[in-house]
Amino acid sequence: MTEPDRGVSDRSLGETLRSAIESTLAAAERSAKAGSSALQGPGRAELVDEIVKRSREARDELARRGQEAGAAIERRGQEARGEVAKRLEVLERRLTSIEELLRSQSKSKPEG
Repeated sequence: MTEPDRGVSDRSLGETLRSAIESTLAAAERSAKAGSSALQGPGRAELVDEIVKRSREARDELARRGQEAGAAIERRGQEARGEVAKRLEVLERRLTSIEELLRSQSKSKPEG
């Protein structure tokens, strides 16, 4: 994703999240019998802003961890390929020695 696209996506995500939080808070306010004044006005906006900020930080952290995990998997894959290549070379050498042994045995057998 290019940077301009990411900015649009971030805004869309943020606005969608903000809307969902606003709806949730509004429903909580309607069902609460007391103390709902704490969720109104500037305090409410600050709360929503903090939730959006933390969700973005969590998303960024998850993306970072995902990249690290992907890199670790890549390294392990390369190591495994190297190990398989080494084992294949050993098997090829063993097969070659078995073939040579069989050839020498078949040449030394008397005919007929």
